[in-house]
Amino acid sequence: MLLTLQTPVQPAGSVIEDLRAEGLSFEDIRMGLDLQEAQRRSGAPVLPLRVICGLDAPQRRTNRVGNARILAGTPKPRGRKGGLHITRNEVWANSVQTGTDEEAEFASPLTQRMRARLVIAGKRALKLGRQLACEARAGARALTEQEMKLVCYTPSCQQILIELLDNEKFRKGWCIPAYETIAAWTGLSRSTIYRSLRTLADIGMIEWIRRFIYAHDKEIGARSTQTSNLYRFRLPEWLEKLVGLHTPLPADEEDRRAQAAEEHAAMIATLPPAERRRALPTDVVARAGLVAAGLRLDLRLGVERQARECHDGLPPLIKDYIYKNERSGNGLVGRYAMP
Repeated sequence: MLLTLQTPVQPAGSVIEDLRAEGLSFEDIRMGLDLQEAQRRSGAPVLPLRVICGLDAPQRRTNRVGNARILAGTPKPRGRKGGLHITRNEVWANSVQTGTDEEAEFASPLTQRMRARLVIAGKRALKLGRQLACEARAGARALTEQEMKLVCYTPSCQQILIELLDNEKFRKGWCIPAYETIAAWTGLSRSTIYRSLRTLADIGMIEWIRRFIYAHDKEIGARSTQTSNLYRFRLPEWLEKLVGLHTPLPADEEDRRAQAAEEHAAMIATLPPAERRRALPTDVVARAGLVAAGLRLDLRLGVERQARECHDGLPPLIKDYIYKNERSGNGLVGRYAMP
């Protein structure tokens, strides 16, 4: 609740007393409070009263690095090969060792409903891709970037997607077939499987991590051998809209997902650089979504930090309170210092 000017006695050191000591009238202070309330209702950043009344110049915090800047500045993991072992076995860099917690966190079992939606989305994407290819050849219109991805969706992509979903259902989320296994299922060549998996990854329907096995014996010694990838599936929202499967979420579910995304972004931003590089998704859309969630979190925290100036019953942020008293030199730093 805003501090009102009708209060007969203001607490010592209050904002209004400071403004009155600077020579401002009650009308000017009242106008500043009304502007703060309008900013708060519209969702805009709430400026301090001293800035609104023209006593201080607006300043931006440059000493605090936000979650969005940390996530956006994290480079993607390189897809180069690692060094050769003495056994001449090649292991891709950024591979995950089998049996580790990172591998278990990546595995994500699907529900029966999501599995069925992925199959239907693949069938409609194949049909829509053929129609878009005909329109592109006829010169009817220019295709968007997302529509060009559907043009590359072939029957081989649909066949591989169905086989992988069947394997995921059988193994409860642990979909780890090798290229040779997929070739035995589908009868496709290795190059076709590679191109189809890349197309599915570009669309955003699958993603995977590389894995390796660490072994040791008396004859050769310790060695690392590359093994099959671990796949997981998801259905992008833009694909749902193009193929007619998108259903709007309730408002409370959207808020819950947005809050979960912000918490996930904040958690990744606190990781060390090497772990954060591995935890961030390689998909451009998913990566941009996490950066956007971190930006929303930074903006909300900034608004909450500035909105506490004229509220009763809200404790001040400790770091801001210490910083303010350090500059004012009122001797309260030792009392409120963090342990």
